[in-house]
Amino acid sequence: MNEPLALELTAPPAISRNSAKREVELWATLQHIILSYGFARLSVSEMAQRLGCSKRTIYELAPTKNDLVLRVITMFFEQLRAEADVESMSDDDPAVQIFEYLQVGVRAAQRLGPIAIADIDKWEPARRIWQEHIRLRVEGLRNLIERGVETGNFRDINPALVAEMVFAGLSRLREPDFYRSTGISASEAFEQYYKMLLYALVEKDSAL
Repeated sequence: MNEPLALELTAPPAISRNSAKREVELWATLQHIILSYGFARLSVSEMAQRLGCSKRTIYELAPTKNDLVLRVITMFFEQLRAEADVESMSDDDPAVQIFEYLQVGVRAAQRLGPIAIADIDKWEPARRIWQEHIRLRVEGLRNLIERGVETGNFRDINPALVAEMVFAGLSRLREPDFYRSTGISASEAFEQYYKMLLYALVEKDSAL
C-alpha cells in the first residue's frame, strides 16, 4: 500500500532539470542571434548550426520559424520592460527613477543590430509587437512623470506630451546618420538628451 505513494514522491530525474536549463540557454542564444544579425534571411538550418543542435530541437521550441522569431522578440521586450520597472523603483528621487527607466532602454537598444531593426520594421507581425512595446514604455514614463508632478518634484507639465516627445527623440538617436551629421558619440548624445529632459522637468536641485 505504501509503495505507490513512495513512487509518487520520488523527485523528478536530474535530466529534466538539465533539459530545462538547456532550453533557457537555447532561447538566450537565439535571442542574441536574431536581434544581432536579423532574421529575414536566417533559415532554421542556420539557426541549428549556430546553436549546435538539430533542426528538430528548434521545432521543439516553436512549430515554425515565424513563431520562433515572434516569441524571441516578445520575450526581449517583456524582459526590457520588467527590468525597467525594477530599476526605476530602486530610488525615491523621481528624476533618478526616470533616468534609470530610460537607461534600461538604451542598454537594450545596443543589442539590436541594424539588420534586425530593419527586419522588424518590414514585417508587420513583428512591427506590431514593437509598437505595442513602445506604447507601454511611453505609458510607463508618463506614470513616472505624473508622480513627479503630483509630489512637486517636477514642474506642472503635461506628462503625456513629454513622454511622447521623449520616445520620439530616442527614435532619432538610434539612427546612424544622426551621429554622422552631428559628429558626437552615442554616449554623449544620450547623456545630453537626458540632461535636457531632467532640466525641463526638475523644479529644484537634483542629484542628477
